[in-house]
Amino acid sequence: MSTEHGAADVHAAYLKAFNAGDIEATVACYEPQACLVSKSGRIARGAAELREVYRITFSNKPQMKFEIRKVVPAGDDLALVIVDWTSVLSSGEAKVLSGTATSIVRRQADGTWKLVLDNPFGIR
Repeated sequence: MSTEHGAADVHAAYLKAFNAGDIEATVACYEPQACLVSKSGRIARGAAELREVYRITFSNKPQMKFEIRKVVPAGDDLALVIVDWTSVLSSGEAKVLSGTATSIVRRQADGTWKLVLDNPFGIR
């Protein structure tokens, strides 16, 4: 398996967990001290803050689709992944959000990849 393909694997696991509304499986896609940047620019750091972000996010019952636009490897264990995404919030009135995420992922000791820095609105 190439580095580029492996680096994007975490996004498939993330999408499955996200669309299932599974907070623990979604947070498991991140390293323990990972950061998530919100649309407002607020940064959630670490598993506890990520759990709170996803608890709030999942209350809107979102469903996401995305396409990986590009993977830029930085050696064998680090990569930038650029993803175009769309999410439909289905609680109450349907609302569509979309963006282009820039995510940094790192290969873990067990060979899997995890998100280190996740910026869903990363090209603003």
